[in-house]
Amino acid sequence: MKLTLRSRGIKKKKDEYQDALGWTTTGTSQAAAEASTETLPDIVMHQCSMCGAMNKIPRPKRDRYKVICAQEECGNEDKVGFDE
Repeated sequence: MKLTLRSRGIKKKKDEYQDALGWTTTGTSQAAAEASTETLPDIVMHQCSMCGAMNKIPRPKRDRYKVICAQEECGNEDKVGFDE
């Protein structure tokens, strides 16, 4: 009996409550927000730590990655993001 009386009281008060907190988005649109964001390039330049050659590699999807030098004489493997 007590639970039904309490739930009826909550339901009546629920209609009176209005949320006035939070962010407002008047005058902005989603398309304008997306247009202002910069896109990252798909190709990244990486310099070999041994021979100094510049290599073009695709943008890594992870924080830790390995890059093998494209020079035939070098063949060095650079590890980026690994703690050594």
